Amino acid sequence: MEAPSSHPLSACLVSAARDEGVAMSANFSLTEHTVLKGEGVTANVDGKKVYVGNDRLFRRLDMYHISQVHMESAKKWSEEGATIGYIGIEGVGIIGMFCVKDTIREEAQDVISSLQHSGIDVQVLTGDGEGSAQAVGREIGLAKTSIRSQMLPEEKLHYVSSLKGSTSNRRMSLSTKKNLILMVGDGVNDAPALSVADVGVAMGEGASLAMEMSDVTLMDSNLSKLLFSMKMGAKVIATVKENIVFSMLANLIAVVLTFMGKMTLLWAIVSDVGVMLLVTLNGMKLLSNRTIDAIEGKRAKKPSSKKNNGQRYDMSPTVDHDLEIV
Repeated sequence: MEAPSSHPLSACLVSAARDEGVAMSANFSLTEHTVLKGEGVTANVDGKKVYVGNDRLFRRLDMYHISQVHMESAKKWSEEGATIGYIGIEGVGIIGMFCVKDTIREEAQDVISSLQHSGIDVQVLTGDGEGSAQAVGREIGLAKTSIRSQMLPEEKLHYVSSLKGSTSNRRMSLSTKKNLILMVGDGVNDAPALSVADVGVAMGEGASLAMEMSDVTLMDSNLSKLLFSMKMGAKVIATVKENIVFSMLANLIAVVLTFMGKMTLLWAIVSDVGVMLLVTLNGMKLLSNRTIDAIEGKRAKKPSSKKNNGQRYDMSPTVDHDLEIV
């Protein structure tokens, strides 16, 4: 049921089954396998309609009938930060339940802290239940109001669109600050929201559809590279502005000297080529190890862990971005 699906939870279940030595019989028929977005999967197994998914799926099918003991177990798992799933057969009901808990990445809390320190509004949009979503939020240092749970793909899409619409009246240019929506995701359910965000970022170990719909794909799922990309982007914009200023000043000086009668053909060529070389060399500084070390927060003698409450990345304070992380 789960093997054909590309959802991270499906891969987790398949991997766990293999680790526990669960053997799958070859003498069965599986047809009409269908992914139910935001709910689970369904297929015909030996002629029986089988469903695997969350409580939303079984409530919709009017199949969510479990004992009080099982309901208490599900509540306990949810409070511990686990995502609860069920397996059921049409005409029979729910025959099993399981839980899957996300492992919080080591760098997640530091990355979130760095983003918030920069004045960036960080929110979590997830299809998981309220209990597991809030448990994850507590571990990474997010307030309850910054967690939005049980969201379907279209709900994520509409929410990101509404945020983007509220900031669309700002004119965008190199000289003005902009309110932008950056969406980070790794699953099929994130793909619609990634496509409408101002900047969509897909994790390299996520679903292929998410990578196709995003603007940027990180080579792996290390969230620290998100900070690196954002700081490098800011450096690029700053360098572009510097090059524009250099070019305008050089051209202004050349025009003034021309009207004063002191500009010769040789000096005109020298100034033109000189400006070209200057802006080229200024742009190439972005490739230097010194710039990369500065972005990564490395210091020769002074460890960056002494700054910003142990954060490795030190971003200049801003107030002009909204960031949605899923």
